[in-house]
Amino acid sequence: MILHLADARNITVRDAALLVADPPYQLSQGGKSLDPRAMQGGWMADYDNKGLPVTCEIGWPEIMDICYRALAAQSHAYVFVNDKNMHPALAAALAAGFRIHNVLVWYKRTATANRWYMKNAEFILFLGKGPAFKINNCSSMACIEMYWPDETAHPTEKPWPLLERYIRNSSEPGAMVFDPFMGAGSTGVAAAKNGRDFVGVEIERQWFDVASTRIAKAAREFSVFGGGGRRARRFAQRPDDHTA
Repeated sequence: MILHLADARNITVRDAALLVADPPYQLSQGGKSLDPRAMQGGWMADYDNKGLPVTCEIGWPEIMDICYRALAAQSHAYVFVNDKNMHPALAAALAAGFRIHNVLVWYKRTATANRWYMKNAEFILFLGKGPAFKINNCSSMACIEMYWPDETAHPTEKPWPLLERYIRNSSEPGAMVFDPFMGAGSTGVAAAKNGRDFVGVEIERQWFDVASTRIAKAAREFSVFGGGGRRARRFAQRPDDHTA
């Protein structure tokens, strides 16, 4: 495992077998909701209805260029986006050299406040580089329902069992998984729990430290329990969490 406290634009990675990332992208402030299922606490507490953009210092062309250059000649990438960023993200991916295999959906149950239907899903661009190859489990569904409680205070933490599915489908044990925007380290956790090598980059010290601790713990668990760990296996058996 190699973790960098740095700007992804300043780190050179080559020949990664797989990329799984939730890049920083421009958001718009939404509206508050009285629905108890909506996100209300933490960073959402002051989420207002002004519709103003939340600034971001890196754009999709630069993000996709970083992703494409880091990957091996025949590889997959999974990139999280929201509805408003779908078009610019996909356009940048195609311009960088990727092909689009599919648009995946994570139905997360909890909803983000919005004036035009509350948002309870996120999207993942499933991209390919080089000659196409199939995923390991071709019965996998494009839409998956999964609730997983946050393990950190990171505002956009992703559940590692969700990322685990993508890692298992698009890489083999021992392969290098890369996340140039690792945040609290969920991609690294999923990679470590499944015997993959991992390279991650995070620009903020707070989240780099959180990610480092989580990934080290996951690597220790893999050495004891093997792939996924006992907690993931228990989760997979819950009848109310399933592919759709």
